[in-house]
Amino acid sequence: MTATSPPPILATEGVTKRFGGVVAVDGVSIGIQAGTVTGLIGPNGSGKSTLFRLVSGEIPPDSGRVLLRGEAVQGRGASEINRLGIGRTFQLSRLYPQMSALENLVAVTRAPAAVAQARAMDVLEFVGLTALADEYAANLSYGQQKLVEFARVLVNDPDVILLDEPFAGVNPAMEERIIDRVHDLRRAGKTFLITDHEMRLIMALCSRLVVLDHGELIADGTPQAVRADPKVIEAYFGS
Repeated sequence: MTATSPPPILATEGVTKRFGGVVAVDGVSIGIQAGTVTGLIGPNGSGKSTLFRLVSGEIPPDSGRVLLRGEAVQGRGASEINRLGIGRTFQLSRLYPQMSALENLVAVTRAPAAVAQARAMDVLEFVGLTALADEYAANLSYGQQKLVEFARVLVNDPDVILLDEPFAGVNPAMEERIIDRVHDLRRAGKTFLITDHEMRLIMALCSRLVVLDHGELIADGTPQAVRADPKVIEAYFGS
């Protein structure tokens, strides 16, 4: 009798999204196991951001399904999907600039005030920003803002975390801090889907890469296998 893999915590089944005559995501099916770090890569315009928006509930697919723990969640909306256990960051900061780092976290929690405050402080400590808890978000460096964005996702303790360009514009010290925290959370059972253009970091951080080009899934495998895949090489560099 052969062992079977557990069902994926997150999956897409043939998801497709069109904007006018453009097919941004074209029948993409992937399954992501709990406690793993998967990279979503592809050249500009490949459909990565659209797939993130589909998974997080910002937009519904035209066809296909998004499954969380085997339950179809497409079309439920971002707030409900977040409550079900999917959290995400954004490439561009969505912090409230005239709120402190602590207030930015408390503002998105669903817990009573005292619990929310304590949880927010715990998360700020986890990402190394306790000293800046009372600093306005507008006064933080770009890298510190990225960490607050990360912390704001963690404050509601999601099972699946989508990171959109977490390393863009971040200095090496902040890169290492983010990487360390991702590893800590993965060991605690959290699941990550990460998109970024920093291939060096993605290759080192992820055990698996999923590659899109023109909305289609063209490769899915280990970083070593994907890096050598002729279709991936052509997508990035041309034939």
